[in-house]
Amino acid sequence: MHTLSHCSKGEGVPKHWNAANQELVKETMGNWLGELAPWDAFVTWTFDRIVTANGAMFWGKRHLKWLEKAAEQPVYGFVAAERGENGGLIHLHGLLGNLKHMNFYCGNRLAHGQFGNKCCLTHAWPCGYARVFPYNPQKGAKHYVAKYITKDLAAWELFGLPIASQTAFGHKGAEFTQNQGGKSI
Repeated sequence: MHTLSHCSKGEGVPKHWNAANQELVKETMGNWLGELAPWDAFVTWTFDRIVTANGAMFWGKRHLKWLEKAAEQPVYGFVAAERGENGGLIHLHGLLGNLKHMNFYCGNRLAHGQFGNKCCLTHAWPCGYARVFPYNPQKGAKHYVAKYITKDLAAWELFGLPIASQTAFGHKGAEFTQNQGGKSI
């Protein structure tokens, strides 16, 4: 019998599981992610070139290390790779925490091919286009990112999660909302 613990290393679910079992894993994982930590952002990170799942995850880890320096505190997250339906290009989706005090989007549209700017979290992604939204538990992002453990690609990882749950006292800028006092990076 396979359990969710079988999937704890980003291995995906066994191929012989039927759709109902995969839906159960997605639902269970989504609920677990929702309770795991106080999430601040839902992100999508794309690539301007072809990458493998391992390459995409490498860039995701590298960017999270950079985000920690910019945030001036530990950043944690769940990041999963997806192979797009149109063209099969790999991109990343994730839930991130300890970023609430940062500027998610500066309001500027950049010219084609410009990325890696430090004006906001959206433009800071160095590999392609990014979308960064405030996390809203009612919008279902936790289940959206959880579905990637049931896909064929099934590359995902948890990063930097604290052993003890975060509190408002340990969460820099927790008193701010996205539209108030966002720190530029």
